[in-house]
Parts: sequence; C-alpha cells; structure tokens
Amino acid sequence: MAAQTSALTGKYCTTCHSASMKAGGLVLAGLDIAKAGDDAPVWEKVLRAVKTGQMPPPGVPKPDGAVVKNVTHWLEQEFARQDRTAKPDPGRVTARRLNKAEYNNTIRDLLGVDIRPADNFPADTAAFGFDNIADALTLSPALLENYVDAAERSVRTAIFGPEFRKPAAVHFSAPVRINDSRGTTYKNRDFFNYDLTGLSTLHSAHFIHRFPVDAEYQFRVVLNGHRPNQSEPARPALFIDGKQIHEWEVDATDLEGQIVEVRVPVKAGEHQVSTSYLKTYHGLPPAYGGPDPSKRPPEPLITPRGKLSEKDIETLRKFGTRIKTDAIETRIDNRFESLDIGGPFNQTTKPSEASLRKVFICGRAKAEQTPACAQRIIADFTRRAFRRNVPAAETANFVNFYTLARKHGDSFEEGIATALQAVLISPNFLYRIERDKPDTTRITDSELAARLAYFLWSSTPDDELLKAVGTLRQPAVLEAQVRRMLRDKRSLALVENFAGQWLQFKNIDVVRPDQERFPIFDDALRLAMRRETEHFLANIVQNDGAVTDILDANYTFLNERLARFYGVPNVTGPEFRRVDMSATPRGGGVLAHASILTVSSYSTRTSPVLRGKWIMEVLLASPPPAPPPNVPTLDET
Repeated sequence: MAAQTSALTGKYCTTCHSASMKAGGLVLAGLDIAKAGDDAPVWEKVLRAVKTGQMPPPGVPKPDGAVVKNVTHWLEQEFARQDRTAKPDPGRVTARRLNKAEYNNTIRDLLGVDIRPADNFPADTAAFGFDNIADALTLSPALLENYVDAAERSVRTAIFGPEFRKPAAVHFSAPVRINDSRGTTYKNRDFFNYDLTGLSTLHSAHFIHRFPVDAEYQFRVVLNGHRPNQSEPARPALFIDGKQIHEWEVDATDLEGQIVEVRVPVKAGEHQVSTSYLKTYHGLPPAYGGPDPSKRPPEPLITPRGKLSEKDIETLRKFGTRIKTDAIETRIDNRFESLDIGGPFNQTTKPSEASLRKVFICGRAKAEQTPACAQRIIADFTRRAFRRNVPAAETANFVNFYTLARKHGDSFEEGIATALQAVLISPNFLYRIERDKPDTTRITDSELAARLAYFLWSSTPDDELLKAVGTLRQPAVLEAQVRRMLRDKRSLALVENFAGQWLQFKNIDVVRPDQERFPIFDDALRLAMRRETEHFLANIVQNDGAVTDILDANYTFLNERLARFYGVPNVTGPEFRRVDMSATPRGGGVLAHASILTVSSYSTRTSPVLRGKWIMEVLLASPPPAPPPNVPTLDET
C-alpha cells in the first residue's frame, strides 16, 4: 500500500509541491511514505486536504475515488500504528501561573473572602484565544508588587476584617431614549399580559456594580419620561440581583428630573442593580382600557392654553414641575436618566465567621493560641494553598515567619497573618508546578486534582478532592469526583471562563452595534444575550446533557426581553426559563444565540464571512488561510 500511495503522490502532487514550486509552502518531493512517522505533520496535512477534496485543486486531473479512499484509510491506519508503537514523550509541563480569574477564585475558597484582589492586576495575555496558556502568562515586576499587596489585603481581610473605606459615588447613565413614544397609539395594545416588575421593558435600566464591603449604600435615581394626565402615581422601584429592594411613589405626569433616593444595606460583591417602573399599565385613565383604571377625574389638571385660573395656580403650587403646562399628557414612556450609588456607610469592619473558620482550625481563644496550634494552622493552609501534601521541613519555613513576629511582640493573629502572607507570595502558590518524574507519562494524584479543579472550577481543589488523592485514578472515584464537581455551583466558572473564551461570547461585553440602525440594543439586552448562552451551557454541564445539544438543541433559556427580541410569544417576566424552540425556525443551539450572532457580525450589519470564519476557527479548529497580500478588501456595497 505504501507503493500505491507513493505512486499517487508522485503522479498528482509532487509537480506543484516540488522543491522549486513549494505550492502552499509544502514540499512532498523526496519524502518517503514508508517513513510517514518521521514527517507526520506533513502527511497529516496531505491527509486532511485529500479527504476534504481540497486537493488536487479544481481544474487538474483527480485520482479515482476508490484509490483515494484506500490511500487515506492506509494513512490513517499507519498513523495509528506508529502512535501505538512510539514511546510517549509529552515533554516538560511549563509552570502555569494563576490567571486573574483563578487567583480571585482561589483566594475566595482558601480564605472565605470574596474581594477579587486580582481585578487590579494587569490584564492577562491571551494566546490561542485563552488567557490561561502557560507560555503567555509571564510575571512582570509590577505584577509581583501586586501579589505582595493582594496577599496582605486578602489575609488581613480574612483575619481582621475589611479595611475602612471612605464613601464615594459612582455614576451610571441610562440609555438615552428621547420621546420615542411621541405619536404612539395605544389602541389594541395588550395592557393585561406584561411583566409587572417592569424589568423586561425597554425603559428599565440595568447596571453591574461591585460593592467593596458589607455596608449601607445610597441609591439616587433620576427619573425621566411621562405618564398620562390623571393617572395613578408612577411606582419606580430598585432591584438588586432581581430582588425588589425598595419602591417609591411619584405623582407626576412629567417625570423628567424627578429624583428619588434610598439607603439600604448591601452585601459585598458584584451585583446587578436595576431600576424599573412597577405595573406601568395599571392605574391609567379609563380611556386606555388597562387594568385597575384610575379613579381620578378625567379633566386636565390645568388649562393647557390661555390664562391660568385660580385653580390652575393652586395646582401648579402643589405639583410644580411634575406636570406639563403646555399640553395634556397622553404618553406612556416612563424611563430613567441616571443612577448614582454612594457609599459605603456604616460598613462592617469585623471579619466573617466563615473566613475565621477557614483560618483558625484549632480555635482563637486565648488558651488555644499556642505554638502547636499556630504550626497546625500554617501547615493546613500551606497544604491547601500549594494543592499537595507539604513536608514538615517546607512548612517550617513559614512557621518561622510566625515565630519571628511573636518575638517582636506581635499578637497571635498578627503572627499567623505574617506566615499566611508569605505562603501567598510563594511560587508554589502562584504557579501550578508539575515536577519532572522518571515516568513522564503520568502525573501525580495531587497534580490531577489541581488540573481537575482549575479546569472545572477555575479554583483550587477543595478538601473532599484532596482527600481522594491516592485513589483518584480509580475510575469509579474519578467519575464520582467529576460528577460532584460539575453539580457544584463553582462549575459555572467552566461556562464563564472556558466556554466564554472558546465560543467568544464574552466579547458581547465590548461589542457596540450601531445605535442608529439598532436603537433597541442596550446594556440590558446585551446582558440578556450573554445570560442566555450561560444558562444554556450551565444546564448542559450541571445536568449531564449531551454535548451535541451545543449545536442542535431544541430548547434555549429566555426572559421576556430576549423573547420579545426573538419574537417568541408567551414568555413573561425577567426570570430566565427553559423554552421549547422546536416549533420555531430559530432553533436552540448556540448558532442561533444572539450573543454568538452579535460577536460574529459587523456593528452595522450581519456578515456570513465572519460567521463562516467563526465556525472554522471555533468549532472546526481549521482557520481559513490569510488572504493573499495582493487582494484588496471588498467594497461595502
């Protein structure tokens, strides 16, 4: 068969792929097919080109189909045979530095504090579309300084509580939608079936904000828009992570510039803050035909034309700028102008019980503050931080920091903090190091546990996974651990980090579609697009779904805003829920998701070329070649 393969390439391939022509940068002349293993990358490229029909190219003679089938089958078998007989040599594994997401998650799980210290680090360098490629994760002097600061801040937050922060304000501007209801008719509109929370409406406002500490925060909302004359008061509301926190009542037909405020306690961390109007279509004048119509008299509040009467003057004194003076208001376009978040006020300064339990495993009472307890605390923390069993001699290096601090008169807690900070700036923590072994084909159970944890959770192994070290290679144990880890909420990191970079839907955060062509696109719709893909993939991961569902599922996850954008009926409310898409032309796989379609388009229009390139790169791992240098770009026509 080797002779037949050699004859085929000599007849159909070597003319163009000779040493002189080098078509496509490929030279086949002089290669011995009997030693295909010595030039495996070349022959694998030949195999792909022949199997896909790319070679021989159009316009030149082609070999018989049966011959091609025999040759390609033989090549595949030959590669498989050589792979079986070759001595495995994976080479050395590069020490892999924790990227920003991994560092944040590891600190959270080690110390029980979710302060995301790596958010202030320089951006990680991506390679091949991912930000956890070892060769790209270098360590700069600036980053080393960041590590020292982050270690101190993280440990002291866990042991002594969060640092005191001075109040500051953050301003968010709502999307500008000026008078987009002018001239709108409300006849035949369904005022009875709609999202009563208002979170799915076009004029709701949604923002992502990180609250640094547990404390009270001041929310100042500037309203805008209009409400029909003699309606019941508007009811703007504040939501955090979809839960209603506060509701106001604003009796006005002209909402522009009206301000409402509230101060409420908020837990530290990243939260979605939303403002909306509750029951927008309730309490309208009876002429609108909506639910719970207003019981106020239908007459105008003031005379819109001519001289003001005594009653008009009295009404203006009462309502001021909250009513229109030049016309009778008929529009329904309650909206928002901005949101300001101020704080923290009355912040929590004590450490959390969860973080204290993670650190002080033998207690904090005065009688328990012994050198033996300190050694036990440091040994346990070092084992968890280094993701392996640590010899006593190695642990002693960090116990010395505790001892030195105590000799200088520092407290027990200060001594522990000093030792733990030293652990967090050790290369054994900052890097995942897999040491050279005589048998290069196997990694240790500890290294396997670390690989599992950082792939599925983007975080460190937990105690249960570390307890399995020694039996982790047993198929039943390994499967049980993987299934347990996938059911854990931390597996959402697999969707956000791995899938978000693989499918590139994380880029939806920075895409800016043209507002003139797509006026309904705003941050709320952007967030809904991303959430659809995240919920969809998380459902597959956590419920052991079929991997083929990624492309050909007959379902997806929608809320009212995204369903309305897709034209899918009978989805009401801001909550995402599973929706059967089998009866729709859109379908449910990721190729139909708005997040994927948006990142594979131009800002002004769709692009089959970009989407085809996305499919070749992301799904087929076969990116198209770069265009020849002498080919100009196509005109935008």
